Amino acid sequence: MKKFSEIEYVRPDMEAEQEKVRAYTKALKEAKSYEELRGLFMEEKTREDAWATMAEVAQVRYTVDTRDSFYEGEVQFWNETIPAIHLLIQKAEKVILESPFIKEFAEEFGEFFVKNMEVGQKLADDCIVEDLIEEANLTQQYSKITANASTEFKGETCNFYGLLKAMQSTDRQMRKEAMTAWGDLYEEISGELDALYDKMVPLRDKIAKKLGFSSYIEFIYLSYGRYDYTAEDVAKFRAQVKEKIVPLCLELRKEQEKRLRVDRLHYYDEELIFPEGNAVPEGTTEELVAKAQKMYHELSKETGEFFDFMVEHELFDLETKPGKQTGGYCTFLNTFKAPFIFSNFNGTSADVDVLTHEAGHAFEAYTAAKQIPFMDMVFPTSEVAEIHSMTMEHFAYPWMNAFFGEKADDYRYAHLMSALEVIPYMVCVDEFQHKVFENIGMTAKERRAIWHQLELTYMPWRNYDGHKFLEEGGFWMQKQHIFVNPFYYIDYALAQICAFQFFERSKKEPEKAWDDYYRLCQAGGSKGYFALLELAGLKNPFVDGTVEEVVAGLKPYLKRKVKYTIRPVKEEDLKKVAEVEALCFPAAEAAGYEDFMERYKTCKNSFFVAETEDGEIAGFCNGCCADTDYLADALYHDATLHNPDGDYQMIFGLDVNPKFQKQGIGEALMRHMVKSAGERDKKAVVLTCKDHMIPFYKRIGYEYIELSDSTHGGAKWHKMMYRF
Repeated sequence: MKKFSEIEYVRPDMEAEQEKVRAYTKALKEAKSYEELRGLFMEEKTREDAWATMAEVAQVRYTVDTRDSFYEGEVQFWNETIPAIHLLIQKAEKVILESPFIKEFAEEFGEFFVKNMEVGQKLADDCIVEDLIEEANLTQQYSKITANASTEFKGETCNFYGLLKAMQSTDRQMRKEAMTAWGDLYEEISGELDALYDKMVPLRDKIAKKLGFSSYIEFIYLSYGRYDYTAEDVAKFRAQVKEKIVPLCLELRKEQEKRLRVDRLHYYDEELIFPEGNAVPEGTTEELVAKAQKMYHELSKETGEFFDFMVEHELFDLETKPGKQTGGYCTFLNTFKAPFIFSNFNGTSADVDVLTHEAGHAFEAYTAAKQIPFMDMVFPTSEVAEIHSMTMEHFAYPWMNAFFGEKADDYRYAHLMSALEVIPYMVCVDEFQHKVFENIGMTAKERRAIWHQLELTYMPWRNYDGHKFLEEGGFWMQKQHIFVNPFYYIDYALAQICAFQFFERSKKEPEKAWDDYYRLCQAGGSKGYFALLELAGLKNPFVDGTVEEVVAGLKPYLKRKVKYTIRPVKEEDLKKVAEVEALCFPAAEAAGYEDFMERYKTCKNSFFVAETEDGEIAGFCNGCCADTDYLADALYHDATLHNPDGDYQMIFGLDVNPKFQKQGIGEALMRHMVKSAGERDKKAVVLTCKDHMIPFYKRIGYEYIELSDSTHGGAKWHKMMYRF
């Protein structure tokens, strides 16, 4: 494959392609065997991939610069062309459904794919082709309006992303001014957006009713392949969010209010999680991509191979520039089996989120395309697709030190908090759309009033500090999905509940978590939502109790991270160290004050503590050095066996005071010890651990060696090693 920039765009002869589909349909009717029908079907899929790839290249290049008149014209061409050829393809699929070979077809490609074909017959008709063209043109207008919106702020021309970055400033007045400018900019284009939406809503309703549906809601649920649940089920899910998640989010916002030392949290404060400033990534765009490449190599063989492919073929456009469409996305170039990631980097942690979230989408498509014979089955329904992306964000946590340095813990806390707190907003967007399409004639003013009431329900902490446009409900306009992908946004909320399950699993059973996730990616869109949840061992978000259980599991990780410093141990620390040891290990295994004193005297270079701002010893890691990689029990008690110049760093213990656990302190201490050993030119770090700790050490780079012959404390121990 060429680099993306080198792909030649050639507009296909779509009239000729339509004739090929008509000929294909005729040939299907005349097929004398399943093998013949299958061959025709696969040939058609290859032809579709070719023109769909050109359409996607045009779309990507247009979104990179919406001022490009050539690609604007090409997108217009595709908007007007695709509905007609899709209708012809649907007619061909009807022939397959009515074929005497449909049983063999279903056996090979699956009942779910056949179900999609059957539903497709209900969603397509000649009578809506012109309406679909109009809808596509309206969404294109939306992209252009928002992409070209800008304002002067502090002497610079800023788009929405530039203003959002300023809303993370540690200067509260700066944040307020940025929010005011941001809200004013939306108000400035609100007339155009209202006019667009006034056209979109009745048009979409008309499309649904022309096809015989009672409402657009019924139509769009089928369009998204939501066969397993209904709008009523989604309403019950929203109720679970209101009951179980909103109160916890309100608590977290109150904690943030205290942390920022403000009398009332306003909208412009919400993005600033820490008074000293949020974690921001360290490095240029190129450096961040290089760090991501290293991370994916360490995460798994499969992700390493995938990201190398992305880098080699330059399948990214990440930096913000004039005329570029807002937002971010991952798309796919069918012919090349290649994902493409689009974003608007703005120097915040969101840049790293792109390299995990959108890469999660890209990895699934790259993986499934190797397993599945054609692209229609590569992509799952959207509530599953977002599991891939959101889970990858959590799987990346152990590598965040590379991106954020000493502020990695701040990033992890803020990310987890934000992942939870955005769920009420997601269901707010969903309920808003349900209400709009239940009352097609709703005016712009009525829409804003509805949004305002929903904000009070799902985001009771929200306060716009007197900005009239936002206080009256104008905030809904900033959600691109409402215009471009109606009713999609609830999928993020459903997926996040599942991603949280993967997060907890990765903490306890990282190998199983990865295996389950990879299996889900390999399955692509070959099964429906509930079946894929079962395949991955995930609990159904619609089942009563799932949301409550998931939230309960998150709470320990949402404790405010204690501030601490890792430093070499001092003699005056040793009594406190012994007290922590007694809290962490049974008496038969615990070292005493005298043991620690001997270790301090003999090998203080291998002894580190984590000290809190209040002077407490939150945890420690200690060991010695030896000439071989054999961690003998005698080393624990005989100081004469310690050799500071030995090639191997041994670990005696990693302890974290129970009241400071689940805050990443143990991992930080161990990484510090590994770094220290590397700086002292050791060959490896060696430790023994119990069964339940094996996944933890594997996650941070240790490899399992063997069952140890240690009898220390009468327990069973496993030898593990971190090699340099």
